[in-house]
Amino acid sequence: MLQKQSININFAQGLDTKTDPWQVVAGKFLALENSIFLKGGLLQKRNGYKALAALPSVASYLTTFSNALTAIGSTIQALSSGTNTWVNRGNIQPLNVATQSLIKNNLNQNYADVSISDTGLVCTVYAEVNGATTAYKYVVADSISGQNIVQPTAIPSAAATYGTPRVFALGNYFIILYARLISASYHLSFYAISTVNPSSTSGPTDISTSYAPGANIAFDAAVLNTALYVAWNGASASGIKLAYVNSNLAISGSVSRDATHTATKVTVSADPINQHIWVSYWSSATNNGFNLMVDPQLNAQLAATQIITSTVIANLGNSARAGVNRTFYEVVNTYSYNSLPTNYVSLVTCTEAAVITTTSSLVRSVGLASKPFYIGSSLYFLAAYQSQYQPTYFLMTAAGQVIAQLAYQNGGGYVSPTLPNVVVNGQVAQTVYLYKDVITAVNKNTNVPTGSQVAGIYSQTGINLAAFDFSANPISTEIGANLNITGGITWAYDGYSVTEQNFFLYPDAVGATLLTTGGSMHTNATYFYQVVYEWTDNQGNIFRSAPSVPVSVGPNGNTNNGSVQLNIPTLRLTYKTANPVKITVYRWSSEQSSYYQTIANYLTAPTLNNTAIDFIPVTDTLDNATILGNNLLYTTGGVVENVGAPSFSNLFLFDDRLWGISSEDPNLLWYSKQVIEATPVEMSDLFTMYVAPSLGAQGPSGNLTCGFPMDDKAILFKKASISYFNGTGPDNTGANSQYSQPILVTSTLGCSNAKSIVFMPNGLMFEFASEAGNQIWLLGRDLSTSYIGAPVESLTQNATIQSAVNIPGTNQVRFTLSSGITLMYDYYYQQWGTFTGVPAISGTLYQGLHTYLNSNGLIYQENPGVYLDGTEPVLMRFTTSWLNLAGIQGYQRAYFFYLLGKYISPHKLYCTVAFDFNPSATQASLITPTNFAPTYGGTAANGQQTVYGQDSPYGGPGNVENWRVFLSQQRCSAFQVSVSEIYDPSFGIPAGAGLTLSGINLVLAAKKNFRTIAAANSIGG
Repeated sequence: MLQKQSININFAQGLDTKTDPWQVVAGKFLALENSIFLKGGLLQKRNGYKALAALPSVASYLTTFSNALTAIGSTIQALSSGTNTWVNRGNIQPLNVATQSLIKNNLNQNYADVSISDTGLVCTVYAEVNGATTAYKYVVADSISGQNIVQPTAIPSAAATYGTPRVFALGNYFIILYARLISASYHLSFYAISTVNPSSTSGPTDISTSYAPGANIAFDAAVLNTALYVAWNGASASGIKLAYVNSNLAISGSVSRDATHTATKVTVSADPINQHIWVSYWSSATNNGFNLMVDPQLNAQLAATQIITSTVIANLGNSARAGVNRTFYEVVNTYSYNSLPTNYVSLVTCTEAAVITTTSSLVRSVGLASKPFYIGSSLYFLAAYQSQYQPTYFLMTAAGQVIAQLAYQNGGGYVSPTLPNVVVNGQVAQTVYLYKDVITAVNKNTNVPTGSQVAGIYSQTGINLAAFDFSANPISTEIGANLNITGGITWAYDGYSVTEQNFFLYPDAVGATLLTTGGSMHTNATYFYQVVYEWTDNQGNIFRSAPSVPVSVGPNGNTNNGSVQLNIPTLRLTYKTANPVKITVYRWSSEQSSYYQTIANYLTAPTLNNTAIDFIPVTDTLDNATILGNNLLYTTGGVVENVGAPSFSNLFLFDDRLWGISSEDPNLLWYSKQVIEATPVEMSDLFTMYVAPSLGAQGPSGNLTCGFPMDDKAILFKKASISYFNGTGPDNTGANSQYSQPILVTSTLGCSNAKSIVFMPNGLMFEFASEAGNQIWLLGRDLSTSYIGAPVESLTQNATIQSAVNIPGTNQVRFTLSSGITLMYDYYYQQWGTFTGVPAISGTLYQGLHTYLNSNGLIYQENPGVYLDGTEPVLMRFTTSWLNLAGIQGYQRAYFFYLLGKYISPHKLYCTVAFDFNPSATQASLITPTNFAPTYGGTAANGQQTVYGQDSPYGGPGNVENWRVFLSQQRCSAFQVSVSEIYDPSFGIPAGAGLTLSGINLVLAAKKNFRTIAAANSIGG
């Protein structure tokens, strides 16, 4: 006679997917959906999510600003809670920037072009200058590691003067196009490098023995399908010629498509949609430019069509798509009051029907630094700002708006002799740019105005590779009454508009002339001027640029009173146009040694910026006594100047400051001045912290990836290490910093996903990308680490965390995964569960409630007390561990089990049972509770009139839900129970809380501690 035993299994424990599923202890679950732990040992249903207003445009990131729900995509959208509608607050471009050094040595590189193969190799061609000698070289490197595969190598027989090369990827080859001088005749040739075996080369091979070079490269090419189409300026005034090279390196015959016009500059683009080749070219002889178009067989489709008339240009580049060719050209220009270059970019559009549209002065103060390129249907180009003090590159849209910044104050300036290619792979665009390291910084002598002004001293120019990832999602941080957002630039959103954080540039090349008339200034004094761009945001914060380099006038030995004529460069690169930037002027003199704000009526009639012109003339007429007591220049007393924040890959807060990881140097942290009430975020290139790639003796730990505050520490994450620093930062003069050096916590794990980091009472939870897949770890407040996500490892290893939110008023942290599942961790009960039906790509807290965005642009917010996700019912489901009494291979008789719960609203339960470790259930039962009790005099769920006394509280069934389930296979090693809640629309009322479940009570008996195994499964003897 077997002795029956009762085993109670309460629901006090959560998921366990880490343990062998056959050995998970009773009480843990192999699946647990849509349940939460509000009371020990009790499962109850989570809240549903209600739909908010759908977004009118695509977004990828959800956050809040000033307690308003904010969605970020190609625009910033703010939810008006009163009307439940979205308001467009301006355009934005989510973007990640990464850079890699390609060439840097003791020589000067002044030109480069690049191509990238399908095998992940980067071929860079460049010109290297050593005194009066120029050498043309190529190098092949790995695009991931940067490791050289082929060392810098001279391009064979390149002409000493006009051999400047271009490079393209075609099939299994890099094709280097360049000029050779043979017997006093220039040949246009190519040199092929295998992308499979880069040490294998072929050539040089002539494309044409009749090429007429110019100061700029008079040839270009583009790949269409399996051929490289080349256009060049023919010798002996033969005009534009074309040929193509196929993927087997065979060359077609050349054709002349414009024998009338010679070309000094040539650019070629392939239209992949309409399958045409467009050539844009310009002649220095006439200062005119033209377009022509051919088909893949080089047949003329559009004859030479004039697009530029009587305009001196420095460069041009084109890009064709869907029958339209867009040619950007750089117009040579200088300030009228000095010889400093201030080129500008214009755009001309030409259709296949020869319809021409010109946008003159698309963007001022920059020149072209790359050929234009498409990402999807949007067109971009890299631009160069040329300056003695702040040479910089900007990535721009076809409308002339800045979306990324590179090499601030370290750029190589205007590009010559032609524009580098841009390699596009999906949503990533890569190109090269020139970079100069600063040896001695710019000296503005702000506090010693009579000293000499010294420009920066730079190293030789090297070559960097930039990668712009347009698929990146932003990260935002609210401080200084602004939402600061990562991207190719650091964006600032003040609730009214989205602009660049601070300013891209400070006033450059201010001109000053002392006049002996027109004012009350003493002309026998010495005056110094500094100019600042100022802008007030929607929150009342005043942003100030770095001051200009001081410019001096006087004395002239004249005792007459006079004035000073100032010519002040406008800020032509800015998003601050609807609310214009103010130009403020400060003056120091030998009679009054402080920089006071000057210019008559500066309060009532301020000088406002104008992006359509290069400079604004301003006259200073005020004597020293009049300006005494005016605003002082904000750098007075040694306060460090403000600069525009660079591109950041991550932002976080610590010590009342905004911190960012530089995209261009991921070992460098930038931090702001301390943000106090009514002040904006103010960054400085003097406020940085270098974090070495190696910490201690642990070896290289890589680049910084993200940061997060915890208690009195700033936690710094790398891909596989964690460190921290603490202390307080410097004052506004840069003095008295007490920040510690980074201190290593561990070199065995880290975090690359800033969106996975969340603070809860026990510390920081974060995602670690291990070799076995993604995992969730905990960094305790004592800096210990623990694998807190082990029970849900199978759910995280092949998914990425999209957002992590600590839900106020609960003990829950919720992680939304790329798989569509939401993980719930209850840190009081230290248990895991899952939410299904919450497929978020981004999540946040709005009005204290979990709110998420899905891939369809729909927004859902937690709806307490309602159990619908939109219109779909929230349904609980669980699968128990394998239940056994006699051990994993024992033998038992299981009679039945009790399921105890509490009835709340109409529901059904579908109960299945699987036996002997076979997950396929062989027993299924549908449980239909009879607890539903309508109000007195109402109707039952089946539509029948109720009987008096049947309804609650008059003798109704109560709310206890207790079921006994007999097992169809009593003799077994183990069995497993799955219970799924079912909602039936025939209930006639909306889905509700359903039920709570308290546990299972098993009734079974052990037969023996082993079971018989078939002879076929037995061995030995």
